[in-house]
Amino acid sequence: MRSVFFSSDPIDDDDGDRFDGRSERIPSFEPPRDEIPVLSGPAGLLARADDVVIALMGVRVFSDGVEFLLDRHLRRGGRDPREWQLAQMDFAGHFGVADRTPGRLRWGLSLGDGQRLLLDDPFGFPDPHRHDAPSEPQRHTVRVTGGGGSGGGDDYTMHDGLWLWPLPPEGPLDIVVQWTTFGVAESRFSLDGGHLRALAAGVRPLWD
Repeated sequence: MRSVFFSSDPIDDDDGDRFDGRSERIPSFEPPRDEIPVLSGPAGLLARADDVVIALMGVRVFSDGVEFLLDRHLRRGGRDPREWQLAQMDFAGHFGVADRTPGRLRWGLSLGDGQRLLLDDPFGFPDPHRHDAPSEPQRHTVRVTGGGGSGGGDDYTMHDGLWLWPLPPEGPLDIVVQWTTFGVAESRFSLDGGHLRALAAGVRPLWD
């Protein structure tokens, strides 16, 4: 029966692409998905407090950037069940521009050419309202990648990633963290930015 109220749907030649699901990578947002990175050390202690340890677990070097793999460990200590539950919630909480409490978890990178990148900054770019923000955008950016955690009755662990884009300049590269809510004073771990940059030559494609 022919409808007189509803018109026929137009023929869409591109209908087959509607559910394609492909998205173009934004390099400053994430590592390449089609590369086998070069794994680099050293792993080491970044910060320690009474019940918290923050450690660099490794570095993944891609063709156009570096991902730092970081673990945060919390032990229960003398907390009662309710205190432990609240501590885990605080420990696993998100960080970044949404959290402006003084004792929040803060990450940053100091590069060999003098750049300072803060995760307080929106998407790793300088906050224009900060008094020391440069007038021009910085060439490098840092963003959070991945994340997740697990724990139980006595300990809790969170896994973080920091994506630095593009590859670091020559000179020292410091990973800096501060989390005064959990007793972590400003601490840093130093790497060789030039060495990480050179490792990018060993990156291989994931697909032929």
